[in-house]
Amino acid sequence: MRGSAFGDFRGGRVIEVHALSKVFGDLRSDKAVRAVQDVSFSVKAGEIFAFLGPNGAGKTTTIQMLTTLLTPTSGSVRIDGIDPAARPLEVRKRFGIVFQDPSVDGELTAYENMDVHGVLYHVPRKVRAERIEALLTLFELWERRKSLVKTFSGGMRRRLEIARGLLHTPKILFLDEPTLGLDPQSRNQLWTHVKRLNADEGVTVFLTTHYMDEAEKT
Repeated sequence: MRGSAFGDFRGGRVIEVHALSKVFGDLRSDKAVRAVQDVSFSVKAGEIFAFLGPNGAGKTTTIQMLTTLLTPTSGSVRIDGIDPAARPLEVRKRFGIVFQDPSVDGELTAYENMDVHGVLYHVPRKVRAERIEALLTLFELWERRKSLVKTFSGGMRRRLEIARGLLHTPKILFLDEPTLGLDPQSRNQLWTHVKRLNADEGVTVFLTTHYMDEAEKT
């Protein structure tokens, strides 16, 4: 696995990873699975950072350790200077995340999906309404805000998930294989939106991909 970065670096390091490893199973057993082994990297504020590797290389496991979903076997992680294992609730306020598998509710409208997320993150009502309009406009979904998400294309759903992940104004946005399953046109459109949000919102973007051409775009 390797990383590449794009952007004007607006600040110091917001992600620091040193000698990170994750082993599933008994370390003394031959059946132990070393999903991530001795990975180190750092990401500066304002970067778009692509974490490149083939399927099964441990990219998703790495994101899960960075976002408090898994505890590392060894090594250290700092998110905005905080250890996720020691202060998970504090770290979660600082990032948004979009997983590989769709998580928006198809039986709700685009606006309702955004609103529910804002309530869960305790975003005040007035601020929530302003952020929803701004983000749905940014991702070209405002005109479809009253439409049920089950009527959306794959690319539209992906854009909605990213917009939702930004609602609580995180410093970092984690995207796990964000273009997986999208056609070439939708992939290009999504990249345009990611770069625009990086420029407009100043958010650091950490994404995983197994596409070399996508990593080169960063």
